[in-house]
Amino acid sequence: MAAEIDILDDIAIIGAGIAGIALAIALSQRSIPCKIYESKSKDAGTLGSGVTLGPNGCLVLDRLGLFDRVASRSYRTESHAVKDAQGNTTTIGNVATEELYGYSHHRIYRLTLFQELRAALEECKVPVQYDAKFDKVIEETDEGVRFIVNGEIQKASLLIGADGIHSVVRKHLTSELPQYLGLACIYGHVPTDSIAWPRSFEKDCTIQDDPGAFFMIPEVHDGTEMMAARQFVYPALDRAGWEALAADPDALVSLLCKDYHQWKSGIVKSLMDQLQLRKDGLLLWPFYRMPKLPTWASPTARTIIIGDAAHAMPPSSAQGVNQALEDAYTLSLMLTLRSPGTSLTEALDFWHGMRQDRIDAILKMAERTNAKRLPKTERPVATQVDKSHDLPHALDDLHWLYRPTMEEEITAWFGIRT
Repeated sequence: MAAEIDILDDIAIIGAGIAGIALAIALSQRSIPCKIYESKSKDAGTLGSGVTLGPNGCLVLDRLGLFDRVASRSYRTESHAVKDAQGNTTTIGNVATEELYGYSHHRIYRLTLFQELRAALEECKVPVQYDAKFDKVIEETDEGVRFIVNGEIQKASLLIGADGIHSVVRKHLTSELPQYLGLACIYGHVPTDSIAWPRSFEKDCTIQDDPGAFFMIPEVHDGTEMMAARQFVYPALDRAGWEALAADPDALVSLLCKDYHQWKSGIVKSLMDQLQLRKDGLLLWPFYRMPKLPTWASPTARTIIIGDAAHAMPPSSAQGVNQALEDAYTLSLMLTLRSPGTSLTEALDFWHGMRQDRIDAILKMAERTNAKRLPKTERPVATQVDKSHDLPHALDDLHWLYRPTMEEEITAWFGIRT
């Protein structure tokens, strides 16, 4: 019984990214002591892109008391339009309104979201050790885990890896590595008023043309700055190869503007022109995903992985950050509700199964999105006859994602076992 009680005495979190910080805030709010170890320095930068917080991610932020401060810095949108080369809207999808789900979509720079989370973390007085390189787990017992950071042995009741797609903690659980999907994306940012927009043109949209798809969305609260991107097929590179390509603005421009004269859309050509003027700000994102893992925890259940470390997914899912937030919140809830009569292994098995079902469904959505963004000659026929513009059908399809029942599921499961 003592070991069961001691589980929540001290939790070590590896990684001070969005998943790790959200988890630390959630644990702190439940009076569960924790500490974060972050390999980067405190003033290190983060990826210069935006993220879309769906209603499900907004729900978690609200539960953590952070939604209002994040929403005030976000661009709010309720749907995503798909347009043809002439600018005609062919589909209105990904509809999210407050009436339907309690929240709409909120687009925000990753750095801005990170700043708000870090400020909340400091308010919670959670200790963070920066420049702290996690090396490996050296021992797990029924009472805790011993691991090495910066060459020194540390101890904790639980070790939680929130250290991203290249997770070191994950190596303790599996030899599986992220798999490249054969796709990459180049994106950049332009002032919204640098484009001559047609009247009443939805700026949260994808333009489909013969060479492929170009997608865009404002990144800041007032909509004055926007992200524009192109997704394309590209051969696999190793990590050094991707870094070299990302550091070559001319190569990125060449890929971004490939088949320039085949694009019939004047908006796309204008965006390409503006992005070329800002080529030093172009960013590269190769699409990776983690293979499906049988568990996110070690056999003793003392080491756990969450977020990209457990289930990295391509950005076309628009759910990476949202699912990291869900991981953090549900794990903290599970640890709080778990009764002494339920082993940690049993609880984590249930939690993993619940979470994996959602990840699997989201990855299927991302596969469809990726197919629709291919050049016309490569798109599957089914994606060219998209019936999702049938509004009632589109709304029904999103309830499972945007109105998650995670709290009810966890509470009900523990209720059955008590």
